[in-house]
Amino acid sequence: MNEASLDAGIRAMLDRFPGVIGCALVDAASGLVWYRRPDHMFDGLWEASVDHWRLHGRLGDHFEGLGGLGAIVAYHRDATVALVPCLREPDVLLVCLAQHGQVDWLQWQRDARELGGRIRAAL
Repeated sequence: MNEASLDAGIRAMLDRFPGVIGCALVDAASGLVWYRRPDHMFDGLWEASVDHWRLHGRLGDHFEGLGGLGAIVAYHRDATVALVPCLREPDVLLVCLAQHGQVDWLQWQRDARELGGRIRAAL
């Protein structure tokens, strides 16, 4: 998947979810941002958000009775941050900043997996 194709795919996702303020593809292990939209906004937020995922990785045994982790959502006063797995090996998260109550998170997860499949096919 070239950068133009990736950009078009994420822009199409954002068009389907008007409650999304911005999103980024972030390497779950390193925090490296692969892609972000809008560009140069919320720098630092994307990388820092991945620590929520890492924390679950360290403490996940306590939650194993609940099943596999599908997403992590943090509700802040002014917005919601959601971390959704997009791709495995390498583990890439789709980190999303959204308005409260404005996103169908189950559909967002399905779209994130579909995006991950397109990225995988291009690797």
